[in-house]
Amino acid sequence: MRVDLHTAADFAQALRALLPPGEAWDWPAGGMGDQLLRGTAVELARVDAQVPIALDAAVELHRPVSNSWRLVDYQRVADASQAGITEALPRKPFVAGSGSGQRLWSGVPGTFAVSLTKLSFAKPFVAGSGAGQQLWGPRARHVLVVQYYKTVADVQALWDALMAFKQAHVYLLFMDITGSGGEVLNGQS
Repeated sequence: MRVDLHTAADFAQALRALLPPGEAWDWPAGGMGDQLLRGTAVELARVDAQVPIALDAAVELHRPVSNSWRLVDYQRVADASQAGITEALPRKPFVAGSGSGQRLWSGVPGTFAVSLTKLSFAKPFVAGSGAGQQLWGPRARHVLVVQYYKTVADVQALWDALMAFKQAHVYLLFMDITGSGGEVLNGQS
């Protein structure tokens, strides 16, 4: 970023112009008052020289990492962080006698890819909200619920990938859904 830099002499002149009129403020060159102004001016020039570096760093830090943050984009990032991890626990087809909370498949033959995570946005509770929906309070409108299987997923890789991708106003709520009911981990905004 282009910023006009000032020298110590520029700052000393500006500081002198701020002094009130009168003989008490007419300091001789090399005197204590003059040295005070020059010392302050040197420090101001040093800080001024760092301004372009700080501004460039701030712009780079806040540069968007993506041009799209739809739910499918978050899911893509989550799935990419879990690449190479396969389901280690067997699942049984749903049959008579299957218990509530068991990890079950329908009777589909063959193998197919399964996402180890499920992402959804929790919505604020409003009129018309349906039973069974994931809801959140009205003050936090951007809560991304990340459901995963603790026994299979690499949670740290998932956390790192989503934290690097997410927008600043999105709150991540990680929820282990291995057991029935799940376990909520700390969220991070």
